Amino acid sequence: MANILDEIFAAKRVELDTTRREAPLTEVKNKIGDQRDVIPITDAIKVPGEGSKIIAEIKRRTPFKGDLVEQFDPLAIARTYAESGATAISILTETRFFGGSLEHVEQASRLVLSIPLLRKDFIFDEYQVYESRACGADCFLLIATSLDKNQLRDLLELGKEIGLTALVETHHERDMEKAFHAGAEFLGINNRDLTTGKTDLDISRRLLKETRGMDNLLLVCESGIDSRSQIEEFEGLGMHAFLIGESLMKAQNISDKLQEFTVHGKTQPAG
Repeated sequence: MANILDEIFAAKRVELDTTRREAPLTEVKNKIGDQRDVIPITDAIKVPGEGSKIIAEIKRRTPFKGDLVEQFDPLAIARTYAESGATAISILTETRFFGGSLEHVEQASRLVLSIPLLRKDFIFDEYQVYESRACGADCFLLIATSLDKNQLRDLLELGKEIGLTALVETHHERDMEKAFHAGAEFLGINNRDLTTGKTDLDISRRLLKETRGMDNLLLVCESGIDSRSQIEEFEGLGMHAFLIGESLMKAQNISDKLQEFTVHGKTQPAG
């Protein structure tokens, strides 16, 4: 029986067929030259300084919890994130289930000039990698659960060829094996089971043990983080950055919540 993750990828394949007809790959590649220079996300995370490294996510809704915010203004949220200490911004671009759009990345890339943008979507095809660069993203997501090890490696390598870093998302030990086979060095551990929506921070606690001794890895904790104490715990266990969406999107004051997570409380200009 198909689960929600399978359903999303199936819908994405149908959508991609339409997208290819409307915008051939040659046209997409031609747009790449119009984008600003790539801001390496791994470099941004490695920059020393006070405060935790937060990849703040722009996400309108989820198939598990519905709408997360009443007044959804992705550009205003991007500006707030940039001014409130985010290390990077993740933008959901899947339309049907998450209410996102590639236009949100395109618009944000013209507004936020100082920090990297992660395109978060359900990517399985080379076209989508080129598309990510053409819309102004600096990084893109690959979900190991839904890709075989050769797909994962090929898409990861294509990203490198055009200057993009891939965040390889894992959820269990099989995913970790795929990621290591593909040569991934920017690794996310997603505490949310994308087939059920259930979140369990013990996923990170368990999978971090698989990375011991691998000093080349840059590790990102994804989903389920809603307090400063959790960030401090996982930093102590070896996490380098935290991808946080729902807690920020549902906060009464996004800026205050983000600064609570980073704790430095300093701001920087959006441009």
